Amino acid sequence: MFSIFSASCNTHKKASPTSGFTLVELMISISIMVIVAGIVLTRQTAFNGSVLLRSQTYEVALQAREVQLNAVSASGNTGTFRSVQGLHFDTNPVLNSQYKVFVDSPSGSNANGFWDSGEEFGQQGLLDPRFEIRSLRAIGDNISGSEVSVVFVRPNFDARFFDSNGELNASSLEVDVARKGLTGSSTDVVRTLEITSTGQITVQ
Repeated sequence: MFSIFSASCNTHKKASPTSGFTLVELMISISIMVIVAGIVLTRQTAFNGSVLLRSQTYEVALQAREVQLNAVSASGNTGTFRSVQGLHFDTNPVLNSQYKVFVDSPSGSNANGFWDSGEEFGQQGLLDPRFEIRSLRAIGDNISGSEVSVVFVRPNFDARFFDSNGELNASSLEVDVARKGLTGSSTDVVRTLEITSTGQITVQ
């Protein structure tokens, strides 16, 4: 009888194995989930920043194209043709979150192809607070200072570039729009607006 009781106990023990997670297994599982979630969120944030940066740069390019079209069209402003219009970029940290849209003075000392205070025209450019105009490059010439103006003169679509010292002998102007606080040259950190002397406007 004792042997029968022992056999039934042994059978009972085998039929109810231990179930559930141990503390170590639970901690490992949670750690893996946290790591995976962190990677997904980081990549999602970088992707969102890249999309927004691309959109911001194309917005600047679109406004440059609008200025170009207005400059070469035969539209009038208080009886005078808007023959010289342009955009002005500045990398100074105080001013690099915006850009000027202007009409160059038709005569006098301010008829210089370079933006002067009071020449603003229409809606001014304002970047999203997360972005900045980080650098300017004139291909084929050197820029003096932190400012460059690009103007369009009718009837041609051609662009001309000016810094504070006068006209630049450049084949194109490159404007880097970048995310604040980040370094590097990848497309999720910086995008480049290029305006060529022949009037082509592209985003790289």
